[in-house]
Amino acid sequence: MGALRRLVDADTGESIPYAPYAFSGEHIQVDKARVAAITESKEFTPSQKFLVLWWIGISPQGMAPLRATGADIAKKVGMTADAVGKINRKLLKRRILIERGRIGNYRLYRISPYIAFHGTGIEQREAVKTCNPPDIPGFENTSPSWLEAQ
Repeated sequence: MGALRRLVDADTGESIPYAPYAFSGEHIQVDKARVAAITESKEFTPSQKFLVLWWIGISPQGMAPLRATGADIAKKVGMTADAVGKINRKLLKRRILIERGRIGNYRLYRISPYIAFHGTGIEQREAVKTCNPPDIPGFENTSPSWLEAQ
């Protein structure tokens, strides 16, 4: 863990305590409402829900894709490559995963920046401009849509 640092409020000159998060490594910002809607939805199987959570944890920083094949992913999550491919295609159709490139015939994916993002708020707002919001059954978007794309 990093040392406690002190920041100074430019307006008041008062010290503002700051400390890094006590996570074991990198961390990301997650839209809890969208993740809750996915995990509570009856339209997703437990395996699909598990893979969504896995994608949240594994997607690289910014908009970079995960450079792994279905067989690579299957070994990591304890599924068959066919099961992973089928689930990824369903998640892609719902825009929960987005395609970010190809290696030969294999598509490279990452989690939608509407669901989770590793980067600054400005970078996330730019990222959501490049894709449509995911189709999540039961998700009630209560935030103004103009906020997401600004």
